[in-house]
Amino acid sequence: MLLMDKRDENAGEELYNLLAELLNRRMNRTVLDSIRGEYGVLRYLMYVQDKMSAGFLTEQLHVVPGRMTDILNSLESKGFIKRVRSDEDRRRVVVCITENGREEACKKREYIRKEYQGLFKILGQRDTEELIRLLKIVLSYKGENETE
Repeated sequence: MLLMDKRDENAGEELYNLLAELLNRRMNRTVLDSIRGEYGVLRYLMYVQDKMSAGFLTEQLHVVPGRMTDILNSLESKGFIKRVRSDEDRRRVVVCITENGREEACKKREYIRKEYQGLFKILGQRDTEELIRLLKIVLSYKGENETE
């Protein structure tokens, strides 16, 4: 049993090191920064649901409210979003993507696709699908101490 625990410890350490190296690569840092930043908001509004409150976007993108305020202010100043009163409740303000925001979201999506294209060529179709399958399994694991 002690041998198995040592193997698990080594595997855990190796996985941690590999994930840290992967996440810290320039390409992935750019993508990760964009997921929780401006592109994350544009992507959500364009591909998931438009006309959402800032609070809801904060929860969905897992950022603090102050960060969301900064993101929305920046996007609004660039003309990528607008804040309007909700049709259902005039007291509520919702965030809507503009046509310029849609164009920007498409450009960012294409940039991300190109960034990973080389990796997909190296892996090939079957290994790419396997990587995606395994990552979905990894993401479904909530951990021993994680409640969400």
